[in-house]
Amino acid sequence: MDNRMARGQKGQPPPAAGPRGSRKGRGLPSQEGKRGNRLFSSSELLLLKKDLAALGGRKGARALLMLLPLFLTVALPAVYFVAISLTPVPGDGQLPRGIAALLPGSAKGLGYHQAWIEAFTTLLCPMLFLCVPLLTGAVSAACAFVVEREEGTLETLLLSPMDSKSVFHVKVACCTLLSCFISLAAFAAFFFTVTVTDLLTGAPFFLRVDWVVILFLLAPSLSLFAVVFVSLIINRVYTTGEAMQTCGYLILPVVALYLVQFTGVFRLHWVVLLALAVLLAGLSVVLYNVSA
Repeated sequence: MDNRMARGQKGQPPPAAGPRGSRKGRGLPSQEGKRGNRLFSSSELLLLKKDLAALGGRKGARALLMLLPLFLTVALPAVYFVAISLTPVPGDGQLPRGIAALLPGSAKGLGYHQAWIEAFTTLLCPMLFLCVPLLTGAVSAACAFVVEREEGTLETLLLSPMDSKSVFHVKVACCTLLSCFISLAAFAAFFFTVTVTDLLTGAPFFLRVDWVVILFLLAPSLSLFAVVFVSLIINRVYTTGEAMQTCGYLILPVVALYLVQFTGVFRLHWVVLLALAVLLAGLSVVLYNVSA
């Protein structure tokens, strides 16, 4: 009987094994499985750190990303504040009616110098600040995409375990986050400059609902739009300089939008700024999906 049982066990077929080359059968995690609930996988985080280090290591890009925001948010306002403070008060001591009509009601009753400082911080400083996310987003994207192609490392990067969509996702996120961080730092420097000026001259505090919408909604939308726009035209430019020239096309609509206010046609109320932020965010998402 024992011999029959032994012969029966020997005659049983071996258990079926899964396909030898199957990832699913071997339990190997995919790229999406490695990411889990996190925004970036481990390999994407490595690429993100590499891109940030590369942007910081390029002297030209680092100088642009540091000096342009300081010039727009600190140097220009400081020069204006000093110049207007030294300007003698004319006989009437009042703003032109067209400019006075664009200012909020709190500007009534201000002195000559105070009124001009209020006009500058309300009507022109938002335009200068919004140039920061556009410029930093475009410059960082030009370095992240075009310089990689010029140095021949972009093709090598596409041969890594990550697919092209993951590489694109990391580079867009890296440039957008860097642009947002620089914009916040530039606003902190601008806040200090204007606050000191308001205290010294007695001008009203500049921070209102308009600035809150600009800082937390419109500026991030512009950063994402600039990065995605540069990545979209990467196949149409051949050098980093050509990619950076697109900054002019991005800045021109913002400058025109704020300068049109002086014609008296409309004023950029916070509701209009909120609508522009939502529109730009939606357009950026569409362009992102097209580029990816």
